[in-house]
This record gives sequence, structure tokens and C-alpha cells, in this order.
Amino acid sequence: MDILSLRLFLRIAELGSVTAAAHDLSLSPASASARLVKLEETVGFRLFNRTTRAVSLTTDGETFLPYAQEMIETLETGLSAVRGQKAEVQGLLRMTMPGSFGRMYIIPALAEFQVRYPLVSLDLRLSDEVLDVVEGAYDLIIRNASLVDSSLIVRKLASDRRLLVASPSYLKRYGVPSTPDELANHKCVILGETTRWKFESGQTVSVPHSYAVNDGEAMRKMIELGMGIGIKSVWNASKSLKSGLLVEVLPQFPLMTDAAIWVLYPSRRIVAPKVYAMIDFLLEQFQPVPPWEC
Repeated sequence: MDILSLRLFLRIAELGSVTAAAHDLSLSPASASARLVKLEETVGFRLFNRTTRAVSLTTDGETFLPYAQEMIETLETGLSAVRGQKAEVQGLLRMTMPGSFGRMYIIPALAEFQVRYPLVSLDLRLSDEVLDVVEGAYDLIIRNASLVDSSLIVRKLASDRRLLVASPSYLKRYGVPSTPDELANHKCVILGETTRWKFESGQTVSVPHSYAVNDGEAMRKMIELGMGIGIKSVWNASKSLKSGLLVEVLPQFPLMTDAAIWVLYPSRRIVAPKVYAMIDFLLEQFQPVPPWEC
């Protein structure tokens, strides 16, 4: 699989034309077409749907695209390293992150990143699902969880301190619990199926399954509306706590958690400059003190 054919594939995908891509790479249209046919024979599937008017990626072509981009960028980074040159920060950076965290803290910072690195384009996936960094061809993953995957390089962005919270209206109506055991007599809002709440004291309490929801922002809204007591990350609830929409419950009984905010990337030998640039940028945003703790 030669490099020029990969570059041709990327330019056709970008320009939507074999002729335009051939001209861009100083190839004749016939030579470009022959290279594309040979590349498809090599990979074993069609890369493009071709008509007399347009060229578009096949489903297989779309899946292969980020891997081809990564191969070219890795080659260029390696050549720059051998030549003693500083590789330019450029290319497509694919990232995935939790929806709420991304909307609240990552997206608002990206305009500054774009000013610093105008040659980097971003492909972002906001999802609360734990996506695979390798299968998804992601350059970076931000996770808000405990870690179990040892095949990735990990950098900690911030701690994920969690609190029991409720609205003032709920506590006025149902009373303020004074011990974890009293939670059994309260309405509770849970995320997913987590009905066992653990405390640093070693105590574990099974809470009533009053309301369950699979979205963190929806959960916070339900708690703000007085529907029950729930566990919220400080990063998600800080504005509501400061405004008085939420108050901390049982502050003398801190919760136990092994979760944190992490940034992860594949443990390959050569890492593109765009990846390091984003990691350094994110560390600036969240360290030494994350914005929600200020």
C-alpha cells in the first residue's frame, strides 16, 4: 500500500472528485484512476461510489478514512522526528467525551484551541456510552469513570468529587436526613441502576428506587424540581449549588468514589503533535484547580 495512493484516497474523499484530486497531486486522471483501482484491490473493498457526476465514500470507505489519515500523519511525524524537525500541529483530531461534561466544559474552550492551532480540525462525539478508542479510531477519549483498560495511556484531568444533593423545597417538605440509614425513608433519584450508595465510612445503603433516569442533566433537573435526593458530581452541580437550586445533604458523611475525569489515548509509539497539543491544552483548563472548584 503506497503512500501516494493513500494521499490520493484522502484528497478524493475531501474534494469529491478523482480529477480534482489528481490535479492537486500532479497526477493524470488516468494514473489516479489506476492507483485508486489498485488501492481498492489491496484493501479488498470499494472505497467510493462512482457515477458520471459524483464520487462519494462507501460505508467501508468511511470506516477506513480515519485510519488512512492516521497512517499518513504517523508517517509524517516519524519522518520529522528522524530529520530532527518539529512536526507541525495539524490534521483531523477525533475525540469523544461524555455529553454533559463536553457541553459544559470542553466545547466552550475549543474556540481558544482553534486560535492556537488553526490547522487542526475537530471531529467530536458527545456520548455517555463508553466508546472504544481503538475501534472508533479516536485520537483522544475523555472519560468520567473508574478505569479498567490498561492498553491506553492515561492522564488525569481532575478529580470527580460527588455529593448527595436535594432541592430546598424537597427538604422542607420531607425533612433533612441526619444519617445515611434515613435515606431509606426518602425519595431518591438515581442514574441508571445504581441503587447502592457507598460512603467513606465503609457503610453502604440501598436506597429506594423512586426515580431512575439515564441522563445526568435530566437527573439534575429532576432533583432541582424537588423530586428526591440524588448523587451528583460537583462539576455538574456546582452552578446549582452556588445559586441555591441545590443544597448538599449529609455533608458529614462523604461519599466514596474511585472515578475521576481522564483523558486517554492509544499506547502507540508515535503520537501525533495534534494529540499532545490537545492534551496540554486540556491540562491547562483543569489543573491545578478545575473551574467548578473555584
